[in-house]
Amino acid sequence: MFGNMKVATRLAWGFGIVIALLAAISVLSITRLEKVNAGLTEVTMNRYPKTAQLNEVLQRSLDDGRQLRGLLLVADEAEATRLRKRVADNAVARGQVMGQLDKTITGDGPRAMLKKVSDARTLLEQRIDGFFALASGADKSSAMNYLRSDILPANTALEEAVRDLLKYQVQQMDQANAEGDVLYEQTRTLVLAMSAGAIALAVLIGFFITRSLLKLLGGEPSYAAEVLQQVAGGDLSVAVRTRKGDSTSMMANVKNMVGRLAQVVSEVNSSAEALAGASEEVSATAQSLSQAASEQAAGVEETSASIEQMTASIAQNTENAKVTDSMAGKAAVEAAEGGEAVTSTVAAMKQIAQKIGIIDDIAYQTNLLALNAAIEAARAGEHGKGFAVVAAEVRKLAERSQVAAQEIGDVAGSSVDLAERAGRLLEQMVPNIRKTSDLVQEITAASEEQSSGVGQINAAVGQLSQTTQQNASSSEELAATAEEMSAQAEQLQQAMSFFKLSESVARAKGAAAAARKRPIAAKTFAPAVARETVAAEPAGKLSFAGAEAIDESQFVRY
Repeated sequence: MFGNMKVATRLAWGFGIVIALLAAISVLSITRLEKVNAGLTEVTMNRYPKTAQLNEVLQRSLDDGRQLRGLLLVADEAEATRLRKRVADNAVARGQVMGQLDKTITGDGPRAMLKKVSDARTLLEQRIDGFFALASGADKSSAMNYLRSDILPANTALEEAVRDLLKYQVQQMDQANAEGDVLYEQTRTLVLAMSAGAIALAVLIGFFITRSLLKLLGGEPSYAAEVLQQVAGGDLSVAVRTRKGDSTSMMANVKNMVGRLAQVVSEVNSSAEALAGASEEVSATAQSLSQAASEQAAGVEETSASIEQMTASIAQNTENAKVTDSMAGKAAVEAAEGGEAVTSTVAAMKQIAQKIGIIDDIAYQTNLLALNAAIEAARAGEHGKGFAVVAAEVRKLAERSQVAAQEIGDVAGSSVDLAERAGRLLEQMVPNIRKTSDLVQEITAASEEQSSGVGQINAAVGQLSQTTQQNASSSEELAATAEEMSAQAEQLQQAMSFFKLSESVARAKGAAAAARKRPIAAKTFAPAVARETVAAEPAGKLSFAGAEAIDESQFVRY
């Protein structure tokens, strides 16, 4: 049980027992000292004051005898008065002392003695009053006889009563002193015995605790501190000395710890060297990967730029097709309206030709009328000359109107032919224009679908560019991480160089490092996505090779 206790528990038990013994000694000493103190208090505060007070009563009585004898010898009245006052003061003082004694003295025996003293005092004071009456007269001999026969016996009785009570108080003090001596002897004996037992028990407990601690430590604490100081300084080649068969002490565990720590440090050194080599190769591979990713990113950016240009061209073509479609539609409408206008024009020209025929007939008839008028004017002679001139002019105008009407008729006939031909051409042109408008609409729809497809291609290329840039960034981060890992491996090697290993462990370390060091084959990296030709498909149905195979979770982020 004691061997399984903690050091703190052992020390607590050891010191607890010693402290308990010291506490018992202290309690015993204090208890006995309290009794001694109570006895001394009884003597000093009770017995001795009573003795002093009784001595005062005795001294006052003796002083009364001296003052009374002096009163018989003096002739001076003033001196006699002083002596009487002195006796009266003694009586007052005795009365005060007796009052105090009456309060402090207890017990039947002491109270009886005190009553005897009080009665003797009362008798003495009464007789002193009678002595004063006799001493005031001229006959001093009567006073002298009274002093001898009455006062002296009363004073002697008071003294004897006081001495009896005083003797009793002295006996009580002697008894208290004897009890104090006995208590002192008993206390000294007990304290010495308990102190000797406490010292012996403390020595025994200290011996067992020291023995158990040394067994637990496995050696002297100074040696353990020296070994641990060497280990703290990085010296793992220290040889820890332990007792034969010791496998559970602290020093035995320190020995095992040093051996295991040396092995661990050796393995860490080997791993650090292997890690340094691997980190260098990883750094080189990461740099190659970063360069390839950068080149791929540049190519993707160029492709993206070309696709953006193509997207812009397709968008422009789409816009032009929309404008052309609008113009073709408008031209078809205008051509239809032009055909209708030509048809109306042909009808109007035919009406004009008819009207011109009527004008031609009117001009012909006017010409005939003018001819008739000229003939009639010729018949009239001189009176018809003026009218003949007018008729000649009218005839000329009619001829000219007829010629003009014929010419206009010819032109109108030609215009009607041309208008009819233009109408036929417009009738043939309108379906072609409408068909052209339909074709332009189809071109516009195809351009829009092509623009949408190119937009999807551009988005996919943008995503591919972003992924490629992420790969390049990740490759750079991987290279930086590999360099940082290499630096950390070097720092770890420097940190492990703090420990000093034994020769056997160092040889084992070299063998382990040689066994662990393996070359890492260089890896080549090909582009993840091959270039493919995208076929033209309707909008919303375009697909891209490898687009669904892109999974960002496969890319490692650092």
